[in-house]
Amino acid sequence: MPRLYDAEVMHARLRPKRHDFTHAAFALAVDAASLGSVRAGRFMLGRAFSPYCFRDRDFLPAAELFQPEGLGQAFTGETLDARFRAFVASQGEPLPARAQITLVAMPRAFGKSYNPAVFMMATVDGELACGIAEVHNTFGERKAWFLGRTCLRRDHDGETYLQLRTPKRFYVSPFSALDTEFEFTLRLPADRLAITVDHYEGGQKTLTSAWTGRQVPATDLRMLWLTVKSPLLIIKVVALIHLHAAWLWLVKKLPFRRKGADIPDQRNLRHPTPELTGRHD
Repeated sequence: MPRLYDAEVMHARLRPKRHDFTHAAFALAVDAASLGSVRAGRFMLGRAFSPYCFRDRDFLPAAELFQPEGLGQAFTGETLDARFRAFVASQGEPLPARAQITLVAMPRAFGKSYNPAVFMMATVDGELACGIAEVHNTFGERKAWFLGRTCLRRDHDGETYLQLRTPKRFYVSPFSALDTEFEFTLRLPADRLAITVDHYEGGQKTLTSAWTGRQVPATDLRMLWLTVKSPLLIIKVVALIHLHAAWLWLVKKLPFRRKGADIPDQRNLRHPTPELTGRHD
């Protein structure tokens, strides 16, 4: 059974000017090996006529890397489970067959698919082993980061989580330089969902974001209520990204970086725009 989270996204820009917002965005944690058979309730999730569904092709799709850097990244496999395992193996940490992979994402909503970020975590015999963070921009480009053994941490309660600070080199926002860093902190969803993505420039945290929530029953009634809270979920998320960008540029006067101005700094991304490749066919 999928796990449903009544969740919200908090996004706070700390420098050079403060700007923050919070909005409802429910999430599901599902088994990557059975995306095609994910069901919840009798109507709301997973059937041909359902408002919400998952499609395997929406996550970690196979594609060539633009300006590859570092270790090669494999995206081979007909299923998300297979592609995750191939990716992890390409990073030198192959998983045993008994490993289980959990995807944390928003589903397709009324046929529309867009996640600013999705997170995948593997467990072996119930223990967190590794993860992948895949970030999407509004141009249709994607970039994936591997969180392996060296990223495993334990908190004061002995709970294991994954944390990675890594060069970004990906155009996500026109208000952030590309030669800065992301810090991903991933925890296995249980009763609570708690995933954070922070942004560092020159060693200082300039932006923080968190996807947090509590698990609720995955029933038609609950999903209907979450639909009322977040109508037109995917359209709302994309609209908010553009509205807040306009506010930062027009009202708060933050410097605006064009995507085509930093082409050499955009590495390891998939589905590059013609502006980057120079191909317009």
